[in-house]
Amino acid sequence: MSTHSLNAHTEYEKKMLLQDSKIHNLGSFKRVWVIGSVRGKSSLFEKVCEKIIQKFKPLDRLVYTGNLLGSNLDDNNDSARVIDIALKLRSKFMCNKFFDVSDVVFLRGCFEELLEKSIELHISPNPLELVEWMYSKGLDQVLKSYNIPGNLLNNAARNGAAALSRASSEIRLAINKNLGHANYLSSLKRLAFNEEKTLLFVSAGLSKDRPIEAQSDELWWGGGFSDLDEPYNDMLRLVRGYDPKQNGIISGKYGVTLDGGNETICVGLFNSDGHLIETIQS
Repeated sequence: MSTHSLNAHTEYEKKMLLQDSKIHNLGSFKRVWVIGSVRGKSSLFEKVCEKIIQKFKPLDRLVYTGNLLGSNLDDNNDSARVIDIALKLRSKFMCNKFFDVSDVVFLRGCFEELLEKSIELHISPNPLELVEWMYSKGLDQVLKSYNIPGNLLNNAARNGAAALSRASSEIRLAINKNLGHANYLSSLKRLAFNEEKTLLFVSAGLSKDRPIEAQSDELWWGGGFSDLDEPYNDMLRLVRGYDPKQNGIISGKYGVTLDGGNETICVGLFNSDGHLIETIQS
């Protein structure tokens, strides 16, 4: 190994390489902002971000729990614009001299999963059935926010692999037209925790009988969360941003759900012991 000292650029690259591709360590912190599911509600999200900017401190961390994209009751879905707002808030956190590359993390939600899978349908053994299921979950609204016809995949799935491949390329190009969106999707983590492992952040759920490294798609589709009756791996608290059962905002002894549903967006500010300091709703 070289004895030469590492310069700042190399240190940055080294830290990125040390980060697990699936999980994220936020390091030690005193406070962390956790953003619940947004689901394409850009106007409300913008108001929430403005309040965070007024209140955040230089050493704070920031966790997006996924489902920035998503379906909602609005006539016009602004999922694509929500990503722009999220990246802008991240840049605000970056603009202080104490910022570290690990201070902000984006988690994968079920709607991010749907969008990414929509680009891979040409290799699916049953694309039409899968498309119909994805549309039932709200993928068509997310596609429309990128100016992609809502029926694009449905039509392509009825016309074979070549049509699906063209549709996948069209979706990929539409995403790439939005600066930073492809990088956002490629940066998504499965879960996050602090250095002391007293807090765990997920999108929707977890499997209580699996270790952190073995958690899978229950993280964004849900399961094993609402019935927490004991700590998970001695962690003081688990925080999620999306509830598939739509039971609203819940703060229990071991688990917190920050899902404001179709009408609101909820953000929680926590300390390292899992205490909920305050909430922001819009």
